[in-house]
Amino acid sequence: MSGLARELRFAIRGLSKTKGFTAVTLLTVALGVGANTAIFSIVHGVLLRPLPFRAPERIVTLWESVPDEGGVPRRWRTTAGNYFDWEAEATTFEDMALFGSAGVNWTGDGEPEELLGARVSAGYFDVLGIEPVVGRTFLPEENVPGNERVLILGHGLWQRRFGGSKDVLGRSLLLDGEPFEIIGVMPDAVYPTWPQATGRLPLLPLYQQIWVPMALSEEQRRNRGSHVFGAIARLAPGSTLESACAEMDTIARRIAAANPENYGEGVVVNPYLEEVTGSARPALLVLWGAVALVLLIACANIASLLLARSAARQKEVAVRTALGASRARVLGQFLCESSLLGVGGGALGVGLAHLGVNVLVGLSPAAVPRLADSGLSVPVLLFALSISLVTGILFGLAPAIQMSRSDLPLRLKDRAPRVGLRRGLVVSELALAMVLVVGASLLLQSFVRLRRMDLGFQADGVLLSEVNLPSSQYRDFRSVARFHRALLERLSALAAVEASGLTYDSPLDSNWIDDFTLEGAPETEESLGAALRIVSPGYFRTMRTEILRGRPFAELDDADHPGAVIVNEAFVQRYLASESPLEKRLVITTPRGYGGASLPSVFEIVGVVENVHFLGPAVPPEPAFYLPAAQFPVQEMMIAVRVAGDPAAFAARLREEVWAVDPDIPLSNITTMERLLSEALAQPRFNAVVLGFFGATALALAALGIYGVLSTTVVQRTSEIGIRMALGARAGDVVGMVVGQGMRLTLAGLAIGLAAALASAPVLRSLLFGVGASDPWTLASVSALLASIALFASYVPARRASRIQPLLALRHE
Repeated sequence: MSGLARELRFAIRGLSKTKGFTAVTLLTVALGVGANTAIFSIVHGVLLRPLPFRAPERIVTLWESVPDEGGVPRRWRTTAGNYFDWEAEATTFEDMALFGSAGVNWTGDGEPEELLGARVSAGYFDVLGIEPVVGRTFLPEENVPGNERVLILGHGLWQRRFGGSKDVLGRSLLLDGEPFEIIGVMPDAVYPTWPQATGRLPLLPLYQQIWVPMALSEEQRRNRGSHVFGAIARLAPGSTLESACAEMDTIARRIAAANPENYGEGVVVNPYLEEVTGSARPALLVLWGAVALVLLIACANIASLLLARSAARQKEVAVRTALGASRARVLGQFLCESSLLGVGGGALGVGLAHLGVNVLVGLSPAAVPRLADSGLSVPVLLFALSISLVTGILFGLAPAIQMSRSDLPLRLKDRAPRVGLRRGLVVSELALAMVLVVGASLLLQSFVRLRRMDLGFQADGVLLSEVNLPSSQYRDFRSVARFHRALLERLSALAAVEASGLTYDSPLDSNWIDDFTLEGAPETEESLGAALRIVSPGYFRTMRTEILRGRPFAELDDADHPGAVIVNEAFVQRYLASESPLEKRLVITTPRGYGGASLPSVFEIVGVVENVHFLGPAVPPEPAFYLPAAQFPVQEMMIAVRVAGDPAAFAARLREEVWAVDPDIPLSNITTMERLLSEALAQPRFNAVVLGFFGATALALAALGIYGVLSTTVVQRTSEIGIRMALGARAGDVVGMVVGQGMRLTLAGLAIGLAAALASAPVLRSLLFGVGASDPWTLASVSALLASIALFASYVPARRASRIQPLLALRHE
């Protein structure tokens, strides 16, 4: 132990004598370790941190699967009828639960507020394996119609509106005009709620504010046509995911054989952890790999600096060896210095990581679950310590071995160490930089193409807000239609409003897929389906979505007139490619199922509208049909208002206009269309920005590596260059010699980097849009960029070499 302390004191004294070298090395290590620690904190928080449930690896989600037009299965929400068959027949699950979306208006306690959460069956919290903070969960008898007036609060709502007080138990809240008793509060976690028609879960705190019992009537329990529910299950002891998938496939085939409406439907069993990590996993792993490459480049750079520094220490090492120091002692001394630099730089890196995490969270997509909770936890700090030690050993190993193996007589003659290893390190830096810069360039091109896409609407100037009419006050479709008409009339009378309309979904969402039949077409076993969009007459003008043929909806398209429908181009291409779509008639029974026989069930196609990318810019448009809101009035709608000026500034006036119609109706999720579009592009923007930063860092480090090697070479070859110039070599010849050496290293690095970039192409493919992972133009342009930077880095020491005075260079010979 005393020997280690002596070596540490010696290392500290040695490093303090070379303050410039020590500062540069510490900063380089800090950047590499800090970037890795920051990314790892995000990866740990989102991907690796255990879920706060009992045995979370046994929790799965259950989705129905339906074949798309190419026969490829896609995930879909389930029906109550199918779920209860699953529950009765499945043996590979210990427990199973059904859940659906719940949006209720809370009134009578200050400003009205919409609360979003889930309606759940009695076993929901048992499947998750989690206990409430206070109170209890639902009892089986509370899932019976008439007994469901109880409520469980989410942790965030409990803290925000009740100050975390345990006295909330027994308190009554007025939800949609009905009293609900608070019976419990759940801890902070990532709960499955609000299942989407696209087969995904939002998993955000916004949708985890409340839970209420799912009290279904016998008729609702038998329904196999309304795909609105999600399902979770817990694998039984001894069951595997594979055995559960096989059993559910068998059950699905039996259900499809017994029920024609379930033709072609299957079941998808998915680990719940995969639902949580979602699409963030590949992007985060790619970025983690990228930042690891940056650390390797930093290690190569520091190793190169240490090799250069060792040239000035050869006499010191020779003297120590002559006085009896063993090879192990010399090796230990150099490794002690490099480890000290690694740990010291790592400590600075942790400080940079703290700042970096805040920046990354700010840049990251808001829709990534658990991202906001990322930080410098104990596992993250242990990771930082580990890579600091490994980094210190890694960049110190090569110079330590070289110095401990050097021949004593050669050291005493003050000969410089060979630079072959340093050249190899520079080639490695360039190859790694090539991989990073190619990846960053591809992601940047992908983001630019997504940003420039014509999405079928114009986002600027549009304010959006959800409005939910409680069924206790708005019991029939005519009362819903009256509210909508009164609100739109008030908005259209405002001078600041250019256009306004209602829609069930925003232009960047798709939550309703419905069946239809073409009137007069031959019957087939396969059902026809498309995205159902409910909009008011002013919607297309508000979003500036072009009507290509026919007409938009009019005020007369209401419940007292024949049904009208507008379809998009994708609908025409799939279902009516060889026919004129106008005046074709669709049979759609869903409106009557919701509102009664007074609503139409046959709708004539009156127009064709341009495609809108409902599922995001990177997803091709899906077939869709639009129904007039007055012929299919639903309580949950979204208000879209196009205003002159800043749309966000209109939010307060919009709330006033809604309250002028009904003071108990809250507005929720008020946002601008530009913000929604920005959120839809957040993941590709984050990927491009972060990888671009790492690529730029790699470029700078690689350029410094070339400059350092050539500068050292010029110093070591001063006498040779002086002799060459004394014998007639011109300045241009010297420049060419030094630059040529640098470009040979560059070409070797680019060749290796090009091969590595091509080999890593499959890793990036899932993150790209509109550009190939092996795009020749990108590879060529990045090669040219790296070569240009390397040329500049080579020219600076070459220019200095060309100014060497032969007499001064030869004076010491």
